[in-house]
Amino acid sequence: MNYPHDYWRLCVLIFCFLFSYKGVGQVGINTSNPSPAAVLDVNSSNDGINFGGFLPPKVSLTQRNNIPVGTNDDGLMVFLSEGTNRCLQIYDAIESAWSNVYCMPVNDPVYTLLAGWNVSPLTGGSGNYGPSPFAATATSPSVIVGGLIRGAGIGTGGSGATGAWGGNSFNVTTKANAITNNKFATFTITPSSGENVSITDIDPYNIRRSGTGPTTGIWQYSINGVDFFDIGSPITWGGTTSAAGNLQPAMDLSGIPALQNLTSATTVTFRLVNWGASAAGGTWYLNNFQTGDDLIVRGYVN
Repeated sequence: MNYPHDYWRLCVLIFCFLFSYKGVGQVGINTSNPSPAAVLDVNSSNDGINFGGFLPPKVSLTQRNNIPVGTNDDGLMVFLSEGTNRCLQIYDAIESAWSNVYCMPVNDPVYTLLAGWNVSPLTGGSGNYGPSPFAATATSPSVIVGGLIRGAGIGTGGSGATGAWGGNSFNVTTKANAITNNKFATFTITPSSGENVSITDIDPYNIRRSGTGPTTGIWQYSINGVDFFDIGSPITWGGTTSAAGNLQPAMDLSGIPALQNLTSATTVTFRLVNWGASAAGGTWYLNNFQTGDDLIVRGYVN
């Protein structure tokens, strides 16, 4: 059948109109009568029996940070889910930052042992002052613990004591000299991925020294492995030189902000520096004094 030219002109005009017209209608999901005030109206059910909700895209912190947001993405919404962080977030293009709309409640933090060392099984003997590194004998699953390590300046000549971990060659006169000459022991604590950890206490512990061993020491910490800060003041270890050792009081670390609310991005290094020995052969040990772990670090896991 042949159509007149006017017919084809009319078809072309209708086609162009339909594809160039910008509609002002609304889109409805599970509804045939969307609200005239909404661009998108989502109903929880289309049959009154089966119901559902709106599920925004779930992302980890790394995934969220990889979203290529820009100035036109004001109001973009995601659900951040990583560890105990569970937050509905919206992008603020003016501030170029993600803001929390609502965060799920987090359980109260649990006070627990983070790391512990039991030195009682160490046998001592010729050149045996305990392994280095000496792995923790008890750890929380919420942290990764690096073992006790003797600094390069600590010696292991002579015979080590039974039920103790340490060394000798602490015959320097000042803290500065001890640090320069690596007269220290270290260990590390790193929160596991997704965990929030606060290091708050070191339990009472026991130091054993010989009559010519180091008289003084100090605890330090670092959060970058380079810059160390004193924990309290230098400690006089005590005059007992027998196997009973010298009991040391507990240490409160809760007032150190750098050790609180840690994530897996931070590794804390603890350092125990010793000096004041009157002879190179003078010994120093973390000593067994109780059943179970002899050096215990505690804190809160959230």
